[in-house]
Amino acid sequence: MDKILKVAKRLKTFTLEDITMFCEIDSDVARGFLQESENIKLSGNKFEYVELVKTEEKFKIVDKNIECKNSDITVVQACEMFLDLKQQTLTEQSFQAYKTFIYSKIIPYFKVDLLKNIMIKDAQSFKRYLQENKVSEPRIKNILALLNQIIKYFQNEGYIEKTCIFEVKRIAKIPKREKPVLTPEQLALLFKITKRKYPYLVPIVQKMITLKQPLNTILTGNEQQKKSLKRKIRKDFYKIKQEMGLEDYKLDDLRFCNK
Repeated sequence: MDKILKVAKRLKTFTLEDITMFCEIDSDVARGFLQESENIKLSGNKFEYVELVKTEEKFKIVDKNIECKNSDITVVQACEMFLDLKQQTLTEQSFQAYKTFIYSKIIPYFKVDLLKNIMIKDAQSFKRYLQENKVSEPRIKNILALLNQIIKYFQNEGYIEKTCIFEVKRIAKIPKREKPVLTPEQLALLFKITKRKYPYLVPIVQKMITLKQPLNTILTGNEQQKKSLKRKIRKDFYKIKQEMGLEDYKLDDLRFCNK
């Protein structure tokens, strides 16, 4: 049929017989094409070729609606998927902070819940739970912001409906945490416990106090070795804190102690 248009374009004005003769096709086929073609119009007893001017569109409407899957994804599944995604974009330190908040706080509290069922009242109850368990205000703010980030992600991806939209907004100034310093008696007890139960910790504790540096700076070796050792140190130091009755004390606080 392209041949008919080429002939018609060349002739400009023509009859059915002209087309059948030049194109060597059946007249019924030619008539049907001429009657249906947008480029051909009937003028009296002849046909005329009309050049259609195509206008290039400068914009178009893109459908951005997301069909809600209303998935029965659990909070545990959502958190694990979210961590897998964030591992590619976050620094190692930030990723570990996300991982700690998720596995120590968010998952234990929401472990039996579907993500779509979490509402504002549940976020508020979660906040009260963290406060009752003596979690610091700055950390509560960060945990709630992370929960909000997870919910928003799965809302925007169309897994769940937007039935829980909130903002974590500070309404009062959070006082800075005071730098705790162990008394000579507490320091003596600390060394007594470490020498008796965790002798490998003694030189590390001494370096932190003498050099006034955090654990990350004190440790040597490759990243994998440091990560493994840090886990062991923090686990053992937690036991030491319990024995000394210093649950709120942090390992890096040792750098504030006197020699």
